[in-house]
Amino acid sequence: MDSSFHFYVSNSFPCCVRGYHRKVSHTIRPPRPPLRAFRPAIAVAASIAVILITICPIATFAASGATAAPPRISTPAKFPRAPTSGFAPDGQTLFAPIVYLAPPGPARASRAIAILNRQLDFQRKISFHPKLAPALQEVVDLLPPRQSTMIRAAALYSKPAIPWRDEPDGTHQICVTGRPSDDDYLYTLSPDWRSPEEPARFSGVFGLKPSADSTPANISSVTGTLAGELMIDTYGIGALVDACADALREVHGDLRPPWDSSPGAFNHHDRAALDKFHRQMPHLAAKFDHYFKFNNLLDEFNSPAGPIVLLNVDAEVRQDALRKYPLLYDFYRKVVPAVTATSVILDSHGNFWMREAFDHGHIRVTVMIRGGLLTPFNAAMQPAGGSIALNEIARGSYRTLASAQVTSLAMNFGLANVEFATDYRRDLGSVTFVNRMDAVPQLIAPPGVHQVMDLIAGDFLRALATGNGGMNSNLTSRRLPNGIYDFSGGVTAQLNYSPTLELLARIGDAIATKHNDRVRAEERAFGEELFDAFVADYNDARPAIIALDLDKDKQQEKSK
Repeated sequence: MDSSFHFYVSNSFPCCVRGYHRKVSHTIRPPRPPLRAFRPAIAVAASIAVILITICPIATFAASGATAAPPRISTPAKFPRAPTSGFAPDGQTLFAPIVYLAPPGPARASRAIAILNRQLDFQRKISFHPKLAPALQEVVDLLPPRQSTMIRAAALYSKPAIPWRDEPDGTHQICVTGRPSDDDYLYTLSPDWRSPEEPARFSGVFGLKPSADSTPANISSVTGTLAGELMIDTYGIGALVDACADALREVHGDLRPPWDSSPGAFNHHDRAALDKFHRQMPHLAAKFDHYFKFNNLLDEFNSPAGPIVLLNVDAEVRQDALRKYPLLYDFYRKVVPAVTATSVILDSHGNFWMREAFDHGHIRVTVMIRGGLLTPFNAAMQPAGGSIALNEIARGSYRTLASAQVTSLAMNFGLANVEFATDYRRDLGSVTFVNRMDAVPQLIAPPGVHQVMDLIAGDFLRALATGNGGMNSNLTSRRLPNGIYDFSGGVTAQLNYSPTLELLARIGDAIATKHNDRVRAEERAFGEELFDAFVADYNDARPAIIALDLDKDKQQEKSK
């Protein structure tokens, strides 16, 4: 089972989710598929505000959703706001943003430490030490590897060996629960869906429902849903957005001339940022030095409105450093040089809010920050509109556009125009991302081969993008009256049966199955290695974090 499964949880499967109070139908996209294989490296390279490492996939959603387009932003009246003006002082601890994980009030930094301590303990178990109970392991063994589940979903529906739970409307379900178990997070097979009632508990469901034109003898298409719910006693997405807003203020070098004249030059701005990183987070910085080579980190420009920081990462994985993870090493050594992938977040004017790319081994991430606020930029990497305080956004919309291709024998194969539209909404107690695929992805292939590939995969892609309103997904967090946070969300899509694609998937499965468990073990070990370094730096920084309370008390005394 994919260790990130528990974060994609949903109320979009009403026949299963009885404990969730449905007010509005919400959706959010899953992580962009073309960049799935490279996201761990991209996330690491982009983590100047390293607090995001502790919140993994949720951070991706929170940070992405907050980059909404200016024409559709409104500001709520009351929820707490992080500082929004100016960059953070150079001497301030890089861990200062965690203060916003706790509600406002006395001893906020100390309370934030207690909250994050609980989250880190939970995060280690659920992210790096998943464990399957024997009955669930038997079911997982009957399912195809995760990379071909969607392709083979219609065929799976009629597989009698899988212990499906049958619903009156013909839906076949597998229900799962999760809970901490010593140092692990244990997933077990459940006879039905039950909404979790305690912190750190999870409930999930995988369901397949035949389409209206299917017959018992011919299941040609199904609606697939991956859904669930997670309870935690730490913080919700709103607090993460506030922490992200404050973390942007810490992304800078020295903010001094000589200013950069064009993007991409490694100079004193980059060295100042890296020096600060090494001083304040030496354990994690050492891991970065070991695994990555930075050709550029950021650029700093002067403007009438003040300094502009272009977080402009160009990093390469040091392949020899991955030798301790043989399968990851083999992947980067053999596959990566042939792969290119891009993903951008755009507003309604076509301006960029974030650009990500994996270009033949180069990891690239670009974000613009002006006065500590996220800022749109154009293709020439120049400011293209007003800056935004992430924590002040009540609602907004944005688009993501992704592509990926592999070069083999001087020919390019892949997908382009993988496009999603996302709506973001926040109020005093909840945050919701609503996402939908609203265009059919385009196949990349040489002439002649392209026609064959379109015959093989065209109907599947068209159904994925347009069937039942198109692929949709969601993520919501809401604060319950007892102070516990409920995370829910999921992914739903129409999945057509394609015999040719299934044959290709079976061939791929035969190769992948030999390495799946080992690959996942290496992925988790690599992630936990970085996580351990972050925790070591966090523990060392606790006195500086607590001092933020003392500084606030002194400021209040002066104001009196």
